[in-house]
Amino acid sequence: MRRRRGHRAVLAAGGAGLLALLVLGAYGAPPTRAYVSPPRGARVLIEEAPPQCSIGFCYTPADVDVASGATVTWFNNTATNHSVTRCTPAACSGGGPGDGPDAFADSGPLANGATYFFTYARPGRYAYYCSVYGYKVMHGSVTVHDTGPRATPTPAQPFGVPLPAFPPLPQIPVPVPGVGAGQPHRDGFRSS
Repeated sequence: MRRRRGHRAVLAAGGAGLLALLVLGAYGAPPTRAYVSPPRGARVLIEEAPPQCSIGFCYTPADVDVASGATVTWFNNTATNHSVTRCTPAACSGGGPGDGPDAFADSGPLANGATYFFTYARPGRYAYYCSVYGYKVMHGSVTVHDTGPRATPTPAQPFGVPLPAFPPLPQIPVPVPGVGAGQPHRDGFRSS
């Protein structure tokens, strides 16, 4: 009986030691560079009056960053019509449409409470403006980023720390209550 308790204490101490190695290894490891992907979508409000807008109306936020495959939704929160129109050099004071290759369509007039959305498939910058009030009053951009590589966590390396190689543990039978030998008798002694 004493031998079993000693063996269990050794196993418990070994498990605690392994846990301590993992925790200390995680704190002593150099920081990893995590890839943070841009949001999968964005909402842009069409607003009126300061403080959000410098001149009359504006897109809030004016510039958004999203991941490829994301949908941007514009919502007209003003009493007048507005549009979301891709820039041309003539309409946007010499600034072009940006370098984004997607065919960003014109929303047409958006009345109060109306929404317009566009899903961006490929990375790039997309410049737009309101064709009703002009580029000088209302303009914005959507920058679409490639989502980059996706890392899959590996259970063998928690906290990014490789596990040390230990020899396999011996197969030790563990008595299950109510099954087989080693169970208590009614008089308090164990059978072997």
